[in-house]
Amino acid sequence: MRFGTALRVMTLAALVASCKKEHAHYMPPPVGQAKKILLKDITIPNLPSPFYHFAYNPDSTVGSVDFSSGFSIYHVVYSSGRISEMRVDRDTLRYQYDNDGKLTLIKFINQANSIYRIVFLSYNGDQVKGIEWDQKVDNVGYLLDRTLAFTYYPDGNVNTITEHRPARDSLPEYNSTWHFEQYDDKVNVDDFSLVHDPFHDHLLLFQGFRLQKNNPGKEIFSAGAGNAAYTVNNTYTYNSDHTPSLKTGDLLFTGGSDSAKRFQTSTAYTYY
Repeated sequence: MRFGTALRVMTLAALVASCKKEHAHYMPPPVGQAKKILLKDITIPNLPSPFYHFAYNPDSTVGSVDFSSGFSIYHVVYSSGRISEMRVDRDTLRYQYDNDGKLTLIKFINQANSIYRIVFLSYNGDQVKGIEWDQKVDNVGYLLDRTLAFTYYPDGNVNTITEHRPARDSLPEYNSTWHFEQYDDKVNVDDFSLVHDPFHDHLLLFQGFRLQKNNPGKEIFSAGAGNAAYTVNNTYTYNSDHTPSLKTGDLLFTGGSDSAKRFQTSTAYTYY
């Protein structure tokens, strides 16, 4: 199973070595400005804690994101109210928009000012329908590395995410499907994580579209015959503003080497 599925079963992931770094402090919005929902931490048992930590600018835009308790810290730069760059370690993720203001391209630029990875986004109206990652290969050019395709329910919540990775080096072709059902009517705060391949690719923050407005009660994952497959039934505890404070899941493996095994998942959310 490729690591692209790891975030979906992160409660099984091994602990990774990480160095603790001091987090930036939230500055409250100016007097008279409406308070927004500001996610602070996402915490998952047996993973570096917090797994995601957010700090904000005075205007409530994201100033930085700390992933995996200091494993990577992303500093977010804006231009005309839109994300223009995310700077992490020695890399810069540079955002480009079309004439309608839609994010269409993200370039991964290394310390040598070389573009080594490109992300393309395509849309159906205001909904993103596909994301493609191309990787630069010496003396060859840019080769397809990963694609995600999205379908949606009429209410705008994602129905299915289909992932494809072509055969590359010693790794075989990989295909998987992630299906969501039984959405609630509360506020989703972590749909950005659906795209993130943790520890093997950079975190991306998006503006202008949402993959999930609400929280799914059921998730069904399959990576094809003989590979990992599971179903998760989620239960949520909510705050007074309808944001989740706790998600617990009853996960049953329905395929792969762990087939018929069941365990409980847990994700905690805190806010400023």
